[in-house]
Amino acid sequence: MSAPLPPGFESAEPFIAHWVLPDANARMHQRQATAIADIRRFYETMLPLGEAALAWLREWDLGTLPPEGERLLKLMLALAEVAPAVEWYNDPRVTDGFPVERFRYVRQIPDNAVQV
Repeated sequence: MSAPLPPGFESAEPFIAHWVLPDANARMHQRQATAIADIRRFYETMLPLGEAALAWLREWDLGTLPPEGERLLKLMLALAEVAPAVEWYNDPRVTDGFPVERFRYVRQIPDNAVQV
């Protein structure tokens, strides 16, 4: 069995259960349902790992990531989802934004799908 995340990313392991989600829609709804203090803890853990995580992920083509790499990718996508909540709004919801309940995804591309 592989490790939950690649070596060097152990500090992010506590967030796997909450933030490794199947798609963009799930990440958006998770952000909305999570307290800003919990979002901030995730953000503050993941942000310093960002450069190293992106460097690690660049070594792989989408569609070929091992399971620990897919989890790392999904954590980075979750970081992108929550960053505005921390950096701009200090709130899980977008202040004066389009209501999230009205978003309708017509087509979802899997996060790890091969891009051509």
